[in-house]
Amino acid sequence: MQSNPEIIQAREELKEEFLNTHPQYAKMTSEELQESMTRHALEDEKLRKQKLRNHIEAFADAIIAVIITIMLLEIPVPSGNQGYWEFLSSAGIFLVSFVVTANFWFNRHKIFALTEEITEKIIVQDFIFIGLLSLIPLLTKWIMVAPTSFSAFNFGLVLIVILLQQELLSYSITKDHFRKMPKSFKFWRRVWTIRLFSTILMNIAIMIIAIIFPFYGHWLFVIVPVFNFLFRMVNDRNQEEEVYAATRSIGVPYLKEG
Repeated sequence: MQSNPEIIQAREELKEEFLNTHPQYAKMTSEELQESMTRHALEDEKLRKQKLRNHIEAFADAIIAVIITIMLLEIPVPSGNQGYWEFLSSAGIFLVSFVVTANFWFNRHKIFALTEEITEKIIVQDFIFIGLLSLIPLLTKWIMVAPTSFSAFNFGLVLIVILLQQELLSYSITKDHFRKMPKSFKFWRRVWTIRLFSTILMNIAIMIIAIIFPFYGHWLFVIVPVFNFLFRMVNDRNQEEEVYAATRSIGVPYLKEG
């Protein structure tokens, strides 16, 4: 079967263009030149993904900064003793929203610290995560100003969906991080599954309590971000030590981060 003349011509043009930009490879054989071109293409693709990751990180940071700025601007300046209570109430709502948003931001950066490259799938997952996170200030204000069963249900539901999306993002990035260490990933996945179900069940329980007792239960949502932060910090530390010990015992190289 004869090759398409247009394809042959295109390959020759690519080789000529490559040699013009990399004259040091001019004395190579066709096989060596093809190997060098393939290697350079892979390196360019890796660099492109790294740049894309940096842009996504900057984009997410900018969105979160805008969210926090909008929350801050919504705090009314007290005009006297009568407006001071409204000021304190709005400042309290801002602090709650800030803690929730900052907690998710911190966890997201810990997840992205595992990789220097991202795929289109990860980008889509991250956009969904950021979009849902943008609803937190509005829902926090709703549940703090009008603590009803309906507002508690909506806040709890969105919070659970955000947590799920965050864990899916963590799964995708960690899977890529351990792509050359399947045994390590298998062990990490077991730990991740336990963490996922325990976190979701805890938030469902809090949401049910807040729906039944909205006036008192909605304050539990204030505790959730702090608890999740402490739980994840301790769990990640234990997980890293367990994965390190397990991979050492089965002879799989594993480099502890930090």
